[in-house]
Amino acid sequence: MSITSLLTTLSSAPFISAIACPLWAAIADKTKTHRYIMCVIHTLATVAIVSVMGIPVVVQHIKEESERNKLTVTLVTITSVCFAFFGIPVLPLVDGGVLKILGRSKDQYGRQRMFGSIAFGVASSLVGFITDWTNDMNAIFYIYASSSIFFILITGNTQFKSERIEIDDGKHPTSLQRPPLSPFRSRSRSNNSSPRKRLDSRTNSRDNIRNNSRFDNRNHQVNYDPYEEVGIDLESSQIRQNEIQRLIQFATESSIIEAVNLSNPPLHRRRSIRPNANEPSTLWELLRQPHVSLFFLTMMLMGASLNMVISFLFIYLKTELGASSSQVGLTGLIGSSTELIFFFYSKDLIRLFGIKSLVILGHVLTIIRVFAYTILPRNSTGASIALGLHLLNGIAFSALWGAGVVQADELAPPSLQATSQGILAAMYAGIGAGLGSLMGGFIYEQYGCNSMFYSVIFLTCISLELYLETNTECGISDFIRWIYSTSIVIYKWIQQTRGIGPVPRWRGNRIRLENDE
Repeated sequence: MSITSLLTTLSSAPFISAIACPLWAAIADKTKTHRYIMCVIHTLATVAIVSVMGIPVVVQHIKEESERNKLTVTLVTITSVCFAFFGIPVLPLVDGGVLKILGRSKDQYGRQRMFGSIAFGVASSLVGFITDWTNDMNAIFYIYASSSIFFILITGNTQFKSERIEIDDGKHPTSLQRPPLSPFRSRSRSNNSSPRKRLDSRTNSRDNIRNNSRFDNRNHQVNYDPYEEVGIDLESSQIRQNEIQRLIQFATESSIIEAVNLSNPPLHRRRSIRPNANEPSTLWELLRQPHVSLFFLTMMLMGASLNMVISFLFIYLKTELGASSSQVGLTGLIGSSTELIFFFYSKDLIRLFGIKSLVILGHVLTIIRVFAYTILPRNSTGASIALGLHLLNGIAFSALWGAGVVQADELAPPSLQATSQGILAAMYAGIGAGLGSLMGGFIYEQYGCNSMFYSVIFLTCISLELYLETNTECGISDFIRWIYSTSIVIYKWIQQTRGIGPVPRWRGNRIRLENDE
């Protein structure tokens, strides 16, 4: 099978995932059942992967080799399609769930994503060790099934929502609790109590109102009198003035006033809410915004570029540079090392440089690394240098993906956050990866590796230009406008210096000559 035919077969899965990722993400946003959807589709994906072990049993009774191979390819294709439709969409759903848990601390996404890189490295090493120890390739499926079971159990018991402040017992959030009882309640309940006890009760209640933090829910009654809750004793003939002041203070600090403000907000709140009226409510409205659609187009082009390099990097190292198997095996470890470090410090890097700077950094490092591949010597020294250049891959991917996930979440309204992550995964790992495999296989086979690398540089430059035009003032059009305005300023300065310029007009009174009457 040629390289083009092989990559054409393998590229079917990314295109299917490009449809599945937005579909499952939109369903999760619509139904608000992220964890249940993740559990269901990951279970189906696990069944599809594990069923590959049964393919040899199914085809073993067929005697003709051509028919057996045809059936094998068909069954493998079906399982691959099922995994692409059910398994790959789990990744954007997990990203969306992590961002929901982080809440306003979205810049900490990189530190959470770092554990995914650690798990990938550990699982890869564990699979290789167990496979060599047992001499059984089915160990891969056993490990995958075991990991999937733990993932499903953990996901099913995870609440994908932001943390809320809780009371001492840690069971009920404060937003669901009733406010502390008024000091009059103890008075109405125990009229026969001593004045000292009533004074202590009022003092304790005053402290609770001042602190406004902790109270015991067990002291509350389900059936209560509204007058007693407010603190008005109908049987009492007199209410002291200081008690009325505390009642007013309590009512002002309670959630009743807040509820009124929510239904009829003040002017300063209306100004902050007004822009949200134009937020997109559907996926089509979100994608109609130019900066959103151009951002996803940028990520698609980068997905195609990076997938072209990843798909043919091993072939390039082996055939073009003559790298050994051990050197090829080190690429994953070398790339993961810088990826872990960059993901760990992504929070500080986002706060220091910003999301846009990290996305631009991912483009620039990709261009530098790929261009260096085209000028490497075709010997063992070039293979060693290529391994060193692979350090830039971890930085470029972590910067691009970590900042891209956060920006995709910020571009979408709360009702479309998971959908936005699904679109991002579909464009980057779906359409982008599929196009990268197709174009990379064709160019590599027809024109060679250097032509493929130049194509990657060209796509990356287009992606960088689109991002600069949309998100910054450093694009080509901005540069042309700056050159034009600078040229005009320099021209006027030169003309003024040489004394060549427009003749000034006389703005005073008319000059009279002697012969004028």
